[in-house]
Amino acid sequence: MSDKPAILGGSPISAKKIRFAEIIIGEEEKQAVQEIINSKQFVSGEYLDKFEKEFANFIGAKHAIAVSNGTDALFLSYIALGLTFNKKIITTPLTFIASASTIIHAGAIPYFADVNDDFNLSPKAIKEAIKENKMDAITVVHMYGKPADMDEITSIAKEHDLLVIEDAAHAHGAEYKGRKIGTFGDIAAFSLYPTKIIAAGGWGGVITTNSDEIAEKLKLLRAHGELRSIIGAKGAYLYKILGYNMRMSHIEAAVAYYQLRRIKTYIERRRKLAKLLNERLSEVDGIQIPTESKEEKHVYYIYAITINEEKIGWDRDKFVEALNSEGIEARKGYHVPLYKQDLFINIQDPSINHFALINSYPNYSKMSLPKAEKLSKTTVWLPMHPNLSEEDVDKIANAILKLVSWKKKHS
Repeated sequence: MSDKPAILGGSPISAKKIRFAEIIIGEEEKQAVQEIINSKQFVSGEYLDKFEKEFANFIGAKHAIAVSNGTDALFLSYIALGLTFNKKIITTPLTFIASASTIIHAGAIPYFADVNDDFNLSPKAIKEAIKENKMDAITVVHMYGKPADMDEITSIAKEHDLLVIEDAAHAHGAEYKGRKIGTFGDIAAFSLYPTKIIAAGGWGGVITTNSDEIAEKLKLLRAHGELRSIIGAKGAYLYKILGYNMRMSHIEAAVAYYQLRRIKTYIERRRKLAKLLNERLSEVDGIQIPTESKEEKHVYYIYAITINEEKIGWDRDKFVEALNSEGIEARKGYHVPLYKQDLFINIQDPSINHFALINSYPNYSKMSLPKAEKLSKTTVWLPMHPNLSEEDVDKIANAILKLVSWKKKHS
């Protein structure tokens, strides 16, 4: 086979596209869904209770509250904690929009802090943000399945009387010093989107907390504020608080329940594949592979590398395009920090954000966070899911080596 890149007319490493992500649905999920369809009980049902109990047990939290999706899990977390109008919340700018947009939807104000090389929030940057403004909370995103530095972050939070929200959308089963992510903050939000570590056959999300009071409020919030959600049938049509309709369906709960039963297998498979890829790429000059300390258990929801464009001879966007031409479905990832997005640049325009009528936001257009900006330009996401074979991993590595080698020979 020619070493000429496929993007330049050569033959691709893989004739069949190696997908970035794949959804895994087993026979148990299929059978459960069919049973629910036959029963016609599409809401509530036994699987909701079973899933919540098993998820709480898996995470090591006292309560797990299943909701409609990961975005709603974050939104309801802010409402339950009272993080609403004019409250200031520190979070990362290098993440999916929901990590910050839910802060806005709750009526609060996001403040962005810079990140470390591992993509997680920098404790040093959090301290700097606190010096500039009186903050109320920190939303920690465990990026790509790698735990953030929770000792340092919770210590900062305690010192400054801040609430801690864990955005664990990427981190089901990840661990920090032997404890699972989702047990360090006041509350944690998980996503069950189809490509996540486990899925719910649609959308789906879960909130974990050790607080009885917060758990009860969340059950009310997700179901119109109706007392039925906490005291049963005698609470029907009795409303205690302003709530929402953000519940998980019976079908989603059934799929999530059976996915959860296989989560350890999924995680270990991801970790094995990541280890193999690390071994192949660790010696490539100009490629920084994911890191994991002895205190961390990374679950590799996303396998993200960073590149040194001068050393490998490709700029990031062209490198991603070239990998796709080789049959490797790579992605650019979060390639524009949130504070550089139109939403935040024009945040004070009520036609874009109706909360601008009552809130005053930072001037995001003047913000500059060097590490986040660098990572946004140099990050590459590679395929990672339990359905990958060892042969697929070899092809991913071979495609990268082929592209780097070609540039070195022809530069």
